[in-house]
Amino acid sequence: MKITTSVRTNDKLIERAKEIAHQKKFDYIERKKQTVKDILRKYKEVVVVYKDKLVYYNEENEFFFHPDTAFLRIKNNDNEPLIEIINAENQRVLDATMGLASDSIVISYYGHKVVAVEKSEIIHLIVSKGLKNYISDNKMLIKALRNIETILSDNLEYLKNCTDNSFDVVYFDPMFINSIMESNNLQGIEKIASRDSLSEELLVEAKRVASKKIVVKAHFRDDIFEKFGFKRIVRKNSKFHYGVIELDK
Repeated sequence: MKITTSVRTNDKLIERAKEIAHQKKFDYIERKKQTVKDILRKYKEVVVVYKDKLVYYNEENEFFFHPDTAFLRIKNNDNEPLIEIINAENQRVLDATMGLASDSIVISYYGHKVVAVEKSEIIHLIVSKGLKNYISDNKMLIKALRNIETILSDNLEYLKNCTDNSFDVVYFDPMFINSIMESNNLQGIEKIASRDSLSEELLVEAKRVASKKIVVKAHFRDDIFEKFGFKRIVRKNSKFHYGVIELDK
């Protein structure tokens, strides 16, 4: 992977790009006067460090952190089913499929301790930096972003290394890849997003690690609810439903 800075660069941006390159073993390249298209013709994909964000570009599209969806859900908080499903205060929640972190942000905003796991190195880089550096006048929203702990890992491997009952809730959103395919501003990153779905082995580990419940979000036509024994929470006029497994521990 190549990494560079914006055209209007400075020593601070260059230092930041080189630091990421060192951490991630990316190749730093000088931007000079090259356009993004010029760089993509040579390298097919690149991460660009701007003053306020990181952007991943490939030949098809671009990807950057934007918490707009989470902020809209928080604004319409009377209709947030995920918080109703958690149905307790100060819970330890593992978001096993971080993606854009929209669910993690919402959960964190309502006072829960969130650890979010992401398998894709690029998605983890872009989103984790966004959570740390995003600027807003809304202090409560910023607190929600900053309080999320992100982990770069395969979720099954992470769960295997967790102790029993180390979280109250384990959450899965295996439809993140579908969200990418349906969103114009996310098309193009399907190549770097994990396509892993829920498996029996993953669920066994989740049941060991969660002390109270396991929650899944999936398309309403998905058989994941019946296949793995989730109680479906029907949401009228919504293309996705939540499912819950209550743990009797």
